[in-house]
Amino acid sequence: MKTSITIILFLAFIVGSPGQSFSGNGPVDPAGPGSGILGIGFGPGIPFYGGSGFGPAIIVHYDHSIWQAGPGTISLGGQIGTSFFWYHYSHQEVNYKYSWTNIGIVFRGAYHYGWKVPGLDTYAGFGAGTWFSMYNDGGYADSGRNSSHVGFLPTVFFGGSYYFNEVVGVNAELGYNFAYASIGLNFRLTK
Repeated sequence: MKTSITIILFLAFIVGSPGQSFSGNGPVDPAGPGSGILGIGFGPGIPFYGGSGFGPAIIVHYDHSIWQAGPGTISLGGQIGTSFFWYHYSHQEVNYKYSWTNIGIVFRGAYHYGWKVPGLDTYAGFGAGTWFSMYNDGGYADSGRNSSHVGFLPTVFFGGSYYFNEVVGVNAELGYNFAYASIGLNFRLTK
């Protein structure tokens, strides 16, 4: 509950900040060469090693646009993500539970194209990194068993952002990238 209130207050602060114009007059090329974009997204997580059902994921990424490539821009950056999965079954005297926590770090590259629409940035890309998974099996009668796993993590994604002004925008992304789909906020740090 406290986390939800904190997020709502943070968003209210961003929207109500003096001097900010949210009239939809974002930059014509939000991801143009020299732009740095910091984003945070939330969505249904990918169980890299086990897990079933819905598990939330959090993704933080940074993309720095480096090269002009035709009508678009190529960016390089990285991201950190985590997802959580759990299962609990309790019936009469049976109490069974297990959980997974997946953490990963990825270097990524993307091609950005804005269609010459003020505030719009669309992109597609791929990345490679590693994931670390921690598994906790509470078992029956709390017998317990823990294990951990490490693996190679390829990612592929495509998404879009819309900036309300020169700094703040909303973002949506799909793919195999910590989450199957995510929504969140982007912040332009340079340009």
